[in-house]
Amino acid sequence: MNIFILHPGKANYPEIAAYRNFFSKEFTVTDGTIQQFDAVGNKQDTIVWCIMGFFPKKLTARLIIHDYRSLSVGYFPKTKDLIKKYLNIKPDIRIFQNKRMEQAMGFQDNVRSLTLPMGVPDWIFNLEADSSLPGGTYCYIGEITRERGMDKVINAFKKYRSNEKETLILVGPAEESIKKKFSNQLNIIFTGKLSQLDALKVVKNSSFCISRIPHKYPYCYQAPTKLLEYSALQKNILCNNALSNTETARLLNIDIIICPDEIFTAIAPSAPQSKTQLGTSIDWNNVIQNSEIYETIRSKL
Repeated sequence: MNIFILHPGKANYPEIAAYRNFFSKEFTVTDGTIQQFDAVGNKQDTIVWCIMGFFPKKLTARLIIHDYRSLSVGYFPKTKDLIKKYLNIKPDIRIFQNKRMEQAMGFQDNVRSLTLPMGVPDWIFNLEADSSLPGGTYCYIGEITRERGMDKVINAFKKYRSNEKETLILVGPAEESIKKKFSNQLNIIFTGKLSQLDALKVVKNSSFCISRIPHKYPYCYQAPTKLLEYSALQKNILCNNALSNTETARLLNIDIIICPDEIFTAIAPSAPQSKTQLGTSIDWNNVIQNSEIYETIRSKL
């Protein structure tokens, strides 16, 4: 029996590696776009696990899973999700990152729904610092865009921390206009997109890590992966008070330092803060095992 993880191919999907590691003991697991799935033979022996985008085409498969790891982003996200709700094919199983996301989509059919939260790879707990990669006072992982408000964060750092011997490391793809505006600052470093391993090594090399989440749909519904990763690495975490930050911290008992939306307009961190010992509770293997997705798949085959 095969599992084909179908995805739009437009973003990073750390869960794909986690699913492959978990299920490959019993299934042959591959992944790709709809064009790559079309080339797959033996579809009647294949479970199609869709990391949800827009898949209105009827798929031939033994079992179809719709996995909502996130809601739509960009322009008119609610309209996009409404289209997905009514035009995507009906699956055999639906997975949501959390109950709030399930409620936001609001399906009213009889499809079995499961909650599968975000997790972190097991190797993160033994990750060591790497001097060949940058590190600094502050580190941010994620898309560096105006939509996410990162231009305001960087501007606040430049305005309020420029006279300090501090550095801000920005890991991820950056809008060209933001990069052009700030790249001449010696203490603001854009690394570009890095592998998950190298990105987390940069986190390990830094003192404080930033989880800045917009106060709007869909970000307010999704647990920030970076918040879990920072916590697993026992870093000091600076957060704005976006609901996704505060709710995730509350549910997992993660220690965070609440800051203004621009982060640097009112902080003066000194001694390290207390850091929660999450252990392996957010390890992907444990998260998947506790979701009951394996048992549900088996019951439907």
